[in-house]
Amino acid sequence: MATHQLIKSDNLLLTIPLSNVSEGADRKQIKEDLLETMDNFKGIGLSGNQVGIMERVFVMYSDFTKREKIVCFNPKIIFSSETQELMDEGCLSFPGLWLKVKRSSWIEVEYEDENGEVIKDTFTDLTARVFQHEYDHMEGLDFTKKVSRLRLDRARKRVTKQRKKLLSMAGA
Repeated sequence: MATHQLIKSDNLLLTIPLSNVSEGADRKQIKEDLLETMDNFKGIGLSGNQVGIMERVFVMYSDFTKREKIVCFNPKIIFSSETQELMDEGCLSFPGLWLKVKRSSWIEVEYEDENGEVIKDTFTDLTARVFQHEYDHMEGLDFTKKVSRLRLDRARKRVTKQRKKLLSMAGA
């Protein structure tokens, strides 16, 4: 197993839509590496391209209370509810940045596990949100594209202000 480093949020790799997982990809190794990296950075989801693995795959918690995790190769959103919820959202690629993002309340999905078995499921609430967030990464998008430029600029200024405050407290 290996813990990968997160690539910086301005890296163009994060903007490339990913096609299906390569034929010879070592799915078990990718799964282990992504899960270890997600745990290392205390995340609840992590896509391959966030660590430079340019395969259509992400890992996430499927049940937060039971601490169950899944790996999703070649994920698809089959159906999204029209009902949407506005909720704070963060991303490991954007440390400290939190934005209120609207996402579908529930989704029907399809993905392959590490053995290539097709899984169909319905996710609600936070699990649906995390799947949609990670799925966006597969499409070359990130959560900053889901809010207005004004909201994004305000949130970035808050992060900068908080970092300066922490640095001044550390230096005091």
